[in-house]
Amino acid sequence: VTDGNWGIVPDYTPYRFQRRFGDGAADWYRVDLQTGERTLLAREVQFGVEAGDGDSPVLVYGDDHWSAIDLTSMQKTVLAEGRSFTQPLFDHDYPGPHPPWGVGGWADTGEAVLLYDKYDIWLVELDGSSATRITRGEEDGRIYRLVQMDSDVSFGDPYVIDSSQPVWLSFMDERTKDSGYARADLRSGRVNVLLEEPAVVNSLTKAEDADRYALRIQRWDDSPDVFVGGTDLSDLRQVTRTNPFQSDYAWGHSELIKYTTDAGHELQGILVFPAEFREGEQYPLILYQYERLSDGLHRYYTPSQRRYYNYQVWSQEGYFVLMPDIVYEPGRPGPSALDAVEHALDAAVATGHVDAERIGLIGHSWGGYQASYLPTRTDRFAASVAGAAITNFLSFMGAVHWNGGLPETGHWETGQARMAVPYWDDFEAHLESSPAHGIEDLETPVLLMHGDEDGVVDFRQGLEYYNYARRAGKEVVLLVYPGADHSLIREEQQVDYHRRILDWFGHYLKGEPAAVWITEGESWVERRKRISN
Repeated sequence: VTDGNWGIVPDYTPYRFQRRFGDGAADWYRVDLQTGERTLLAREVQFGVEAGDGDSPVLVYGDDHWSAIDLTSMQKTVLAEGRSFTQPLFDHDYPGPHPPWGVGGWADTGEAVLLYDKYDIWLVELDGSSATRITRGEEDGRIYRLVQMDSDVSFGDPYVIDSSQPVWLSFMDERTKDSGYARADLRSGRVNVLLEEPAVVNSLTKAEDADRYALRIQRWDDSPDVFVGGTDLSDLRQVTRTNPFQSDYAWGHSELIKYTTDAGHELQGILVFPAEFREGEQYPLILYQYERLSDGLHRYYTPSQRRYYNYQVWSQEGYFVLMPDIVYEPGRPGPSALDAVEHALDAAVATGHVDAERIGLIGHSWGGYQASYLPTRTDRFAASVAGAAITNFLSFMGAVHWNGGLPETGHWETGQARMAVPYWDDFEAHLESSPAHGIEDLETPVLLMHGDEDGVVDFRQGLEYYNYARRAGKEVVLLVYPGADHSLIREEQQVDYHRRILDWFGHYLKGEPAAVWITEGESWVERRKRISN
């Protein structure tokens, strides 16, 4: 409901069939709250409708632009004509329509709205007369966003901004991953950067009855702490000290690497150094991947046996860890991952610190898919660990996401799998990205992990890959955790898997003697003994 006279409602009925496959279209209607009469507002809207405060027009995105529709007159006005607010393929690498960057807030005058593009915030008049870029993030690689500190705003309500007061902005430098806060005057367009740190700076809040502010800062090697300061944040004082014992432990450092894919994408990755790194020596490397990970450059991560994909533990065990960004071409998730990972590895090896013959691969879920796929298309890995992996691109499309109760078709075509079409419309593309359909070329030892009650990726996916690989005479081990879902929740299972990962890489990347379970398997009784030790 936007005011006392009108409401807006979606009708998904005309698009029920395609919504099963990830298409979010709906027809939107204006509803007279007195009579219940409906009037078509906009047809086949993909990304919803944004409602402002009071009698403000509603915003609809389509055909690469925002439009404002007055609910009384039904007059439609194109905003910021000629300016695109659509996320490009590089930033939204999925098939189908591309969404806008979003709405930041509404001016309290009722005459303007604040819109986002990738980097900047725009003050756009609702009558279409002007669009003013407030920030200059595109020039210096900073991504600016409004900070909402009004606790009285309920979820889903419009954020109304006092235009007479400076607004708080958060930002992150996409080149360095540094972050901080700024203040902007909407009337003059002046932006004043108050704080920028090589850290994750977030959670800015204001005291209720004083001009005092609190925020959190965390670094790669310094766990999150709370700092308190005044309006300009120049006098920040640390008021907490978490993990004071950390100085007693060896800790690696992280750096950004850069690489360009064959598809022309300029990407970044995190390279974590061994905790006791010595210049002049070469080390094994574990490549942990999912989709895009480089924004975590400054993120603190606690070593723990229960967090089994733990790159801090791997660093302390003497490994480099590489976490690359991957950008996907619709219909080619496998080749896209291979393209990015190959070039990321080249950049890591070029440092001179990594032994190219001792590289391991690991991932879970979508990362598990890639950890089962990549070794069937390249021989660069000495070992791989694939957790809860999608392995068959023909059978999985017909599976059910049991935790959500829906078929996988939406996830498959327009979601994370990004295949764009069902397999019968492009059979070769599905084979090209399918791990199981390259099993004959597998030369890398693969450790598979699956819970037998996985409600996201059916356990049979792991079983298929294992059986195909065994039949082909390949070196593969399947760990099955009884009663486990998509992630391991029970402590004994978490610790067990954590230790087996170290065993696996210890043998294949460091040359340590193979654990008995690798060469001969392990009974339930033996496994219980192992866990208790």
